[in-house]
Amino acid sequence: MKKYTCATFALCTACMLAATPVSVSAANASDKLATEGIIAALQQLDKSDKDNKNIKNTGLESAGIALAFDNYYDTELVHSPASVEGIKNILKLAPDEEKTSDETQQKETAQSEQDVQPAQQPASVIEGYTNLGVANVENYLNVREQPSTDAAVLGKLPMNAGCEINETLDGWYKITSGDVSGYVSAEFLLVGEQANQRAAEAKQKVATVMCDRLMVREQANTECTILNRVAMGEDLEVVEVLDGWVHVNLSGTEGYVCADYVNVHDALPKGVTIEQLVQESEEAQADIGAGIVEYAKQFLGNPYVWGGTSLTNGADCSGFTMRIFEHFGYSLSRTSAAQSNNGTRVDLSDIQPGDLLFYSYGGSIGHVAIYAGGGRIIHASTEKTGICVGNAYFMTPTCAVRIAG
Repeated sequence: MKKYTCATFALCTACMLAATPVSVSAANASDKLATEGIIAALQQLDKSDKDNKNIKNTGLESAGIALAFDNYYDTELVHSPASVEGIKNILKLAPDEEKTSDETQQKETAQSEQDVQPAQQPASVIEGYTNLGVANVENYLNVREQPSTDAAVLGKLPMNAGCEINETLDGWYKITSGDVSGYVSAEFLLVGEQANQRAAEAKQKVATVMCDRLMVREQANTECTILNRVAMGEDLEVVEVLDGWVHVNLSGTEGYVCADYVNVHDALPKGVTIEQLVQESEEAQADIGAGIVEYAKQFLGNPYVWGGTSLTNGADCSGFTMRIFEHFGYSLSRTSAAQSNNGTRVDLSDIQPGDLLFYSYGGSIGHVAIYAGGGRIIHASTEKTGICVGNAYFMTPTCAVRIAG
């Protein structure tokens, strides 16, 4: 026997007890018979309810309606096909509880999924970024192998460097910037509108080289001197955009490049790997060392004076080195033995221009010179030779120290 749901009887009750003919009962004669049958079943239930007050408000009312309906269906309408058909027509109006429940659940699930979607990030003010992050530091932000302060450092983001945020974790972001990818602390990374605001303040106009070897010229024409050549992918600082040419700054030297071979755009600093930082440090050391050597060469031929510290009127070996490095902002001790404890010791096989070489007499350090590269030194040698260039291995060096870098 078919059972009927609570929603079915709620509909029937509403229709039958309205005291006016419902539209469905007017559809045909069989519907009218069905309507009369349902009313009779409900009246029978009402009578039984009066005899049993405990049914009221107990949650059994729906079950009582079902029982009364089934009894009436079995006893009164079994021989009335028209009434049976009419009842079926009325039941078609009842809501499909399972379908309604499924639809409701689907809507709730969709709403729930919508609620947990991350907020859409604002469009980046710098091209090339979908989800921009900006390093909010004064020096460098460490990029780590794992989201932990104990993890290895893979690289660094300089101040105001831009990065693409690939993933958000608890207190960390997984990012990519330049050649480095890894995790950075969320505490030191600006995102969303804050990132855009900082990017708008910190952005610089650059010209990215789009050919293999771009010529940097002295003037904005092809007839002038070529100052240098720059590799593909390098970013040049833009001073001014001209008609067909771009005025650029190349490490302190200004020149001009053809506009056809560069892409001029706004950019932020990018992350660097540890390997790149080491290389930059070595190159910077070489540049500083070369500067020290060039400065020291200005005083070649000046006199050697024991106890002297004047680069022009005379200096001894340690007085000479002390004044040379003083010019570059480094303070050295007064004697050669004491200077061997300044700076950082380096292996004699790794010496670079600008390093100090020390020589011993009778087991103690008694002479110091500036390594000039190529196996040569500049030093205040003797009263006869004064400040001169000599062989770094005129005797075996005892040790080497790096002051700059």
